Amino acid sequence: MTTCPYFEHCEFVLRYVARVKPHWDDFINHYCQGELREFCKRLEWFQRYGTKPPAELMPTGQTVPESIERQR
Repeated sequence: MTTCPYFEHCEFVLRYVARVKPHWDDFINHYCQGELREFCKRLEWFQRYGTKPPAELMPTGQTVPESIERQR
């Protein structure tokens, strides 16, 4: 399967995935490059609104937990 066309500019990936490695690598493996891509809420936002979704919106539709957000 191909990688999401928004992957290189995805603020969630750029801001959070590296910070929570290796635990959030599954988001990339499943939502950005795998079988769950069509269910990614970030991709849905890009397609529906034509703008970047909030960085804290996770591919599942949930928001980044506050404990991770505070690590910035």
